[in-house]
Amino acid sequence: MTFSASITVGPLDKRCKYIAKLIRDGFPIPTPAEISEVGARAIALKLASNGDEELFPGDVLIEVEQKNPRRDGGYRCRMVIVDQDAPEGVRYIEPSSIHKQVMKSAGLPVELLPGAGPLAGCIRILHAMRLGVEWE
Repeated sequence: MTFSASITVGPLDKRCKYIAKLIRDGFPIPTPAEISEVGARAIALKLASNGDEELFPGDVLIEVEQKNPRRDGGYRCRMVIVDQDAPEGVRYIEPSSIHKQVMKSAGLPVELLPGAGPLAGCIRILHAMRLGVEWE
C-alpha cells in the first residue's frame, strides 16, 4: 500500500496573492537557470486548485505567497514533500543557500547549480531528490 498525505492547498493569508504548482513524481522539470529567467511559467503545469489535494512519495507542491497584502514585502516560496516520519505526513521546506552548498558538496551535476532565487532553489532540491543527491 502506498503512503499518501492529504494537504490543503491555499494561502496562509487569503488577502495575499498566491500560486501553487503540483509536480507529480516523474514529471519533467526545467533547470533552476530556466526558472530564474522565466519564473513559474517554465513549469509546464496548470496551477493547483485551492482545496484538498493528495500527495504521494515523489510529488512536490511548490507554493508562492505574497508576504504582506498591503505593501510590497516580497514573496514566500516553499515546497511541500511527503515524509512518512513527519507528524502530518508532509514537510515544508524553504530553500536556502545552505541547501545549495550541501547539494554542491554532495555532487549535484554542475548544470543544475546556476539559477538564483527561492523558486529556482525548490527546483534544484527536486532535481537532487530525484537523483538521490543529499540536499539537507
